[in-house]
Amino acid sequence: MAYLTRASQLDATCIRSFLMRSLVSAGARVSLLLCVVLSWQTQIIAQADPTDALRVEVGLGGIWKLGHVTPVSVSLGAELQEKATEVSVTTVDGDGVEVNYRRPLDRSQNQRQLHIPIRVGRASAPLIVRVIAGDEVVAEQSVQTSPATSALPSDQPLIVAIGSTMGVEQLSRASVDGSSETFSTALLDTAGSLPNDWRHYSMCDLIVISTTDRALINQISAEQWAALDSWVRRGGGCVIALGGVDNSQADGSVGLPQPLLDLLPGRVLGVGRILNPGTVESLVSTDEPLQPFDVSLLEPGRGQVEVSLTDTVGRTVPWWISYAHGHGFVQLLASSLDGPAFADWKDRKLLWERLVDPYVDREVLEGKNENASRDSSYLGYSDLVGQLRASLDVFSGVTVISFGQLAATLIGILLVVGPIDYLVSVRWLRRPQVSWYFAGFSLLLACAGLAWYYHSIRPDQLIINTAQIIDIDVPSQRVNGRLWSHVYSGKARRATLSATATNSDAPICLDWQGLPGRGLGGLLSQLNTDRGMPAYSISISDQNTSTLENVGIPAAGTKCIVGTWTDSLDLNPQSRLVEIPGVNQLAGELVNPLDVDLLEPTLFYHGWFYSLNSRIQPGELVTIAYDTIPRDMSRRLNRRRTLEGSDTVTPWDPSDRLSIDRLLELMMFHRAASGRAYTSLFHRYQPILDQSNMMRTDRAILVGRLEKPWAAVEISLNEAEAAKGLALSQDKDRVWCRIAIPVAKEE
Repeated sequence: MAYLTRASQLDATCIRSFLMRSLVSAGARVSLLLCVVLSWQTQIIAQADPTDALRVEVGLGGIWKLGHVTPVSVSLGAELQEKATEVSVTTVDGDGVEVNYRRPLDRSQNQRQLHIPIRVGRASAPLIVRVIAGDEVVAEQSVQTSPATSALPSDQPLIVAIGSTMGVEQLSRASVDGSSETFSTALLDTAGSLPNDWRHYSMCDLIVISTTDRALINQISAEQWAALDSWVRRGGGCVIALGGVDNSQADGSVGLPQPLLDLLPGRVLGVGRILNPGTVESLVSTDEPLQPFDVSLLEPGRGQVEVSLTDTVGRTVPWWISYAHGHGFVQLLASSLDGPAFADWKDRKLLWERLVDPYVDREVLEGKNENASRDSSYLGYSDLVGQLRASLDVFSGVTVISFGQLAATLIGILLVVGPIDYLVSVRWLRRPQVSWYFAGFSLLLACAGLAWYYHSIRPDQLIINTAQIIDIDVPSQRVNGRLWSHVYSGKARRATLSATATNSDAPICLDWQGLPGRGLGGLLSQLNTDRGMPAYSISISDQNTSTLENVGIPAAGTKCIVGTWTDSLDLNPQSRLVEIPGVNQLAGELVNPLDVDLLEPTLFYHGWFYSLNSRIQPGELVTIAYDTIPRDMSRRLNRRRTLEGSDTVTPWDPSDRLSIDRLLELMMFHRAASGRAYTSLFHRYQPILDQSNMMRTDRAILVGRLEKPWAAVEISLNEAEAAKGLALSQDKDRVWCRIAIPVAKEE
C-alpha cells in the first residue's frame, strides 16, 4: 500500500509539472505573439504619425522670459518640408488674448529649420506649434510651458554663457523656500544652440563668452556672430574671457574667428605667463592666494585699461579692459576664468561681482527680497516701462473717469430714486403710485445723460500715441530704433497694425508690449483683462518685418505695441572731440551729422553734460573750447539746484503721466540718475535702454529731440469702416535720438 501511495503521488506530481510547463509554454507563446502585434502596431503608428518629423525647442538653453522675445526653433523632416507652406505658433499675449505667430515657408530656400521669435504672456499659457500645408494642418505639437521649469519672470536678470559659465552662477542666491533665484544662467555649449537673429537675445541682461573651447568658437557661423554683434551694438552687455589663444598658426594668426577678433578692443599678439597675481587678489580684497596663470597679450587700440599685470619677462600686460562697442558696454579679461588657477580659486565669485555689477542691480546680487514692495505698488506698476505705458494711455480729447467720480454718480442716482423719490411722491404729492413714474423717468434721464456724456468724452475715432528712441553709432554708421505705440479706439473694432520707416526701407518688427508684475494687466496676473477678445495673428516675413493682423481693440480701450528695427546711415560730416588730460572733459568740434534739426541737444561725457544751443541745424558745427565749463550730470538728470547755499533735488513722481520727455531721459540714463533710489521704480524689463555705462567709455553721447518721427505706425481697417472715412489722428509722437561719438585721447 505504501508503494502504491508513493507511486500515485509521483504520478500526480508529474501530471502537475507537465500541465504547468504546458501552460507556461502557451503563455509564453501568447505573450510573444502579443508583443509582436503591439510592436507592429506601434511601428505603424510611429510611421503614420507626422509629428515624429517635427522637433521643437523653446528659449535659449531651455530658458525663456515672460513678455520678452523667445526663440522657437522648429525642425522639419523631409516629408513635412515638402508639404509645408507655413509654420504657426499659438500662445497668449500680455492681456491673455490668443495670438498666433505665422511664418511662411519659402520652398526655394530649402528651409528645414526655422527660428520664430515669439512672446509669451502667461507662465502657464499653451504653446502649440502647427505645420500647415495650404489650409490643412499636417503636424501639430504642444509644448509644456511650466513656470517651475523654464519660464522666468519678466524682470528677473538672465545671464547667457557661451562655451562655459566660468562660475558666474555662484553669485546667484536662492530664496528662502528655494523656489526662485536672484538671477538665472543659461549655457549655450553647442554651435547649433546660438541664435541667428539679434532679437533672440532680447531677454538677456549679459552675455558671457569663454574662448577656452576653441572647437565651439570656430564652429559658430558668421550669421550667429553677426546676431551677437548686433545685440551688443544696440546697448547689450558682454564679458569676454580670452583664454586658449594659440599664436602658432602657420599664417601667424592666433586661430580665432575674425568676427570675434572684430569684437575685441585691439590686436592679439600671443600668450604670456603671470607668476605674481597679487594685483588681482588686491582687486577683490582677499587673502586667498591665486595660482599663476596664462594671459593673452593684447595691443589695445581703444578702451580703458582697468587692471594691468606684469608677465615673466617684465612686460606690462593689459589684463582687464572696458570699452564701448556701438552703444554696448564690453569688458575683456585676457585670461580664461575656467582655467585651473581661477577654477580652484575660492574667491573667484568676488571677481565676478566686480564684472557683473555694471549690468545687474546691486540689490539683485545682494539677494534682497523686493517682491513685497513690487507687488503692493498702488500704481499698478513698479517698472519704468509701466509709467511709460500709463503716459502713452493719455490722449487729448479723451477724458478718463476716476473712481471717485464714478462713485459720486452712482450715489447721486441712488439718492434720486430713493430719498428724493420718497420725499416728492409720498411726502409732498401724497401719491405713492407716482413713485413708479418718477423713478422710471429719473433712471431713463440718467441713462440718456450718461450715454451722452460717454460719447462726448470718448470720441469714436482712432488715436495713436507714440514714443521713439533712436540710437546712432557714428563709427559704424548704424541706426537702431525702438518705438512704443498705443492705439486708441472709440468703439470695439478689429484692425491691422504695421509700421514703416519714413526715410528708408528698413524692416520694422512689431509685437505686443507687456507689463511686468502682478497688477492689472501684468504678465504675472491671473486675470485676463481682455477676456472675450478675438484671437489675432502676427505675420512674420523673411525680411524680419511683422504685422499684427485683425487685432481686436476694445471699446474705449487701447492696444499696446512695440517695434524694433536696424538701419544704416551715411553720416557726414563727423565730430572731432578730444579728452582734456586729467579732467575727463572735452574739447574740439561737435557736428550734427543728421539731415534734420536736433532740438534741445545735450552732450554727455564721463559724468558731465554740456548745455548747447536750443537747435543745431544739419551739418552745423559747435565749438567746445578748453575753457568751456560743463556741469555735473546729476544737475540735469536729478534736476539738482542750489538754493540758499544748499543743493536741492527735484523728486521724481512715479504717478506723473504728462512728463514723457523727462521719462524717456530717465529710461536712457537710469543708473546715472541714481536708479531706483531716485525714481522709486525699477528698470529691469528693458534694461538695454539704459546706457549709463557709456559714461565710463571713450564715447560721448549727443542727445536731442527730432521734430518728425523716424518710423510711423499704420492702421488698416476693413472695407466697411474704411468707406466711412473714420478719423485717424496722431496725438503724441515724441522722438529722441542718441548719437555715440568717439573721443580721442590727447597726447
